[in-house]
Order: sequence, then C-alpha cells, then structure tokens
Amino acid sequence: MVERPPVLGRAPARWRLDRFELAILAVFAALSVWVLALDLYQVAAHGLVWTGTDGFYLVDQMQYLSWIRDAAHQVLASNLFVLRHTPADYFQPAVVVSGGLSALGIAPWLTLLLWKPVAVIAAFYGVREYARRSLEAVWACRAALVLGLFFGSFTIIYGSFGVLGDLFPAFLSWGYTFGLLALAVMLFALFAYERARVRAMTGAVRGIAWAPALLGALASSLHPWQGELLIMVLVGSELTLWQGDRRAPRRLKLPALTVIATGIPLLYYAVLGHVDLSWQLARVASKHAFSILTILLAVAPLLLPALVAYRRRPRSFLPVVTRVWPIVAVVIYLLSATDVSATPLHAFEGITVPLSILAIEGLQRLGVGRLPAKRALAVLAVAVATIPATAWELRSAKQLIAPSPGNANFIARDEQRALQYLADTRQSGGVLTRFYLGTVVPAETGRRTFVGDCLWSQPNCSARAQLAQLLFDGSLSPEVTRTFVTQIGARFVLADCQTPADMTSVLAPLTQSVHRFGCATVYMLHSLSPPSGPLAESPPNAA
Repeated sequence: MVERPPVLGRAPARWRLDRFELAILAVFAALSVWVLALDLYQVAAHGLVWTGTDGFYLVDQMQYLSWIRDAAHQVLASNLFVLRHTPADYFQPAVVVSGGLSALGIAPWLTLLLWKPVAVIAAFYGVREYARRSLEAVWACRAALVLGLFFGSFTIIYGSFGVLGDLFPAFLSWGYTFGLLALAVMLFALFAYERARVRAMTGAVRGIAWAPALLGALASSLHPWQGELLIMVLVGSELTLWQGDRRAPRRLKLPALTVIATGIPLLYYAVLGHVDLSWQLARVASKHAFSILTILLAVAPLLLPALVAYRRRPRSFLPVVTRVWPIVAVVIYLLSATDVSATPLHAFEGITVPLSILAIEGLQRLGVGRLPAKRALAVLAVAVATIPATAWELRSAKQLIAPSPGNANFIARDEQRALQYLADTRQSGGVLTRFYLGTVVPAETGRRTFVGDCLWSQPNCSARAQLAQLLFDGSLSPEVTRTFVTQIGARFVLADCQTPADMTSVLAPLTQSVHRFGCATVYMLHSLSPPSGPLAESPPNAA
C-alpha cells in the first residue's frame, strides 16, 4: 500500500457556512444554552438566587469556579475544599485567563460562561472540517456533521434506562466547556498535523511545524484525556502507515515534536498527582467502575455499520486516524481503570466524530446508496439517531437542575447575604457549614471549606459530610459540637437556612461575634491555636 497525500483544497470556503450548516450551528448553540436558560427562568419567574452553575452536576461547576476564584489572586490554583493549607500549583490556561478577567472585576461564573461560545463554535467547525476532509458527497458530509454533534442512543446505565451524556457533545457544553474546547483543539491539532505531514512529504516545507505541537499541548492542558488520545492516535496512525508502505522514509521530526509537546502537560499532571496530597487523594476518589457494555450499547447504531468500513485499507493520514481513534479510546478506557489514571468514561468523549464517518462509509460499502428514496431514508435514519436522545437529555436536564432542598444550584437570599459577608470581611480563615452550602463557599467567598466536594474534601469526605450534617441538625451534644469545631480549625461557622435551632448558646464559649442575615447566621470564632486530634486539618492527621 502506497500512501497517497490527501488534497487539502477548499481553503477559501473553509470558514463560510451554507444555510444547512448555519442551521446546524444555530441548533447546537441553542442546545448549549438550554441549562443556562432554565436557570435564568427560575431567577426571572420565581426570584431565586442562582449560584452561577451551568450543568447537571453542581460540584464540578463549583470546582472550576473555585479554581478561577483562586487563580484571580495567585495565577496558580489550590484546593479550597479543605481547611488545611494546600499548595497553589495547578495551572490550566483557560482557568488562568478566567482568573485574570475575574481579577479585573468580572464575576467568576461569568468568566467561565464566556468559554461556552468559544467551545461551541470551535467544536462545530472542528467536526465540520473533519467531515469535509473525510467524505466527498455533500449529503454524506452533512449527515456526518449532524451525527458527530447530536448522535445519542439509549443504553442501560447502572441498571437504569437512559442516555450516556458524556458521548453527547451538547452535554459537554452544559458546564464542561473545557472538555468540549479540548476536543475541538485536538481536532484542529490533527488537521494541522496532516497539513504539515503532507508538506513534508511533498518537500514544500523543510522547517519545523509548530502548530500541531502547540495545539496538542493546549489540548492536554485543558483536558488531559484529549492529550492522551491525541498522542496514541498519532503514534498508532504513523505506525499503521509505515507498516503499509515499508519503502516510505521515516520522518520522525514532526511526530516526535508533536508527541513531546503534547506529553509535557501530561507529565505535569502526573507529577502533580505524586507531589500534591490533594491531587493524590482526588485521583483515588475519582476512581470508579463503568461497564464497557454500557458504552458499546450506547454507540451500537454507529459502531455496527462502522465495522464494515474497517474492511477498506486507507491510504492517507486522516482515514487512518479515523480507524485508529475508536481503538485508542478503548485502550485509554482500560488504562483509566488502573492506578495510572481515572474517570474512564472521559476516554470516549468525541467518539461520535470518527464513528459517524465510519458508519457512513460502512453504509456506502453495503450499497445503501442504491436504495430507492435513499435521501428520505437517510434523513429518517439521522433523525432517529439524534432527536429522541436529544429530547431525553433536555428533559433530564430540566428535572435535575430544578430547585430542591440541599441543591445549591439555587440558594436562599439570606444565605447569599451571609456568603457575601464572608467574601467581604477581612478576617482570614476557613468555613464550617453543611455540605450543600460548602460546595459554593470557595467559589462565592474565596475561602476554604471543611467539606463541599468529595473529590477534593479528602480524606474521608463522607464522614466529614455526615458530621457536618449532624452538627447543623442539632444532633450532637453541646460538648461534642464544641470539640468538633475546635479540632477542625475553622474560623467561621455558617448556619444555613435549614439549620433548625439557634447555635448561639452552643458556640458561645468559642464565639467572637455573631452576624445574622435573616435565616442564615455567621459565627466568627476566636482565633484558636493550631487544631489537633483526629479531625484536625493539619499534618499528620490530614493524610
């Protein structure tokens, strides 16, 4: 097999969209703001206080916002979900930019939301360009674009019927814009690599191509799973092409530079996981099992026709990448289940992009294009593969983000006033409060919290949450309550609007001042000596 360089034409029209593409971009953009629109509706219709989240899972959004709040003061972010000191050693380029904007006076939640249009537009153009480079027929490109962005299929998730959101690109736009942006950057890194590779083959350019390396490094920094994917896809694709044409010269400069640059942020993350206790504990806490059968069932409508496309041996770079990508995703999934990594489902983010291309190629090889009314059948098939799952996700989002007790997506106005006091007061110190309000304390105040995110409030997050719940429910005796507060070393105790009893008399021996905000109260404690005992947030108890 002799490798054929692809034709890289149509550059003048690359950024111009036809009416169909404009409509798809509009739909993708509309879906991306669905959760945001639901939140704003609650604010406008019911006067609720919104904490600035934009996704299914509040703790993840508040994790990003806490990093941004911290980066606004010191560029690098630390873990604010524990009371003990943690090093400011986390660098993430989008967080740094948002932190800079926040330092200028823009609210952290808004600086995070500003990435949404960037990620949505970049992902749209990335998928569109991938389809155009992979398929020739206009309607095939359009089908691949729609499937790549909107494909969803039902599966069984931990015994329940549903849609696997991580495989649904619009889901990533609901608060996980860094992951969506990293996927788009990875796609553009592949395009830049292909262009540089072709030019090297034809002798058009003899210098160093920096674009693939820089884009790869950016993708790794934003979301390391995309960096891992890019490295393994490039290595696998080059080995496949070299194996197919043993006479071809082995050009190592471009792949070596791209792999090394993409790998540097991954090395940084690996070092961070070994030298920073918070990252060590978070990696362990994030480990979970996820059935590969659930994933295979979710992608089966694309995977089955895609398998037919593997019968054709590709002769150029991007078609090889398209075939290597799903295999690499499985490898990363398996690695993520080991001590090397975590969160295995992230390995399949963006998998609809190559599978949609392969599925269309497989159907073409099966002769589906010769059927009568082929265009109507294609439209029907694409509609079935996208609309039901999309409707399910929209309905699920509406149910999950609805205001409910213990969900800090919306909080009481008095609780907001208490948080504002904690943000404004010059007295230093961390906060003890119930779990649900502790989730928002770092993002809203810039202060540390005893518990609030079970990836980062480690070790023993569940025990922390239960103890805090018992304390604010009034289930602990006054002596135990005071011992608890003394040992953990918090400077402030924030009683939320669900606290049934006045804690003033219980905390009186420890209290310096009391600040009431309707149903919420902030107790400022005396500056205590360094905490000690089994609940202490100081070495060696923290470990």
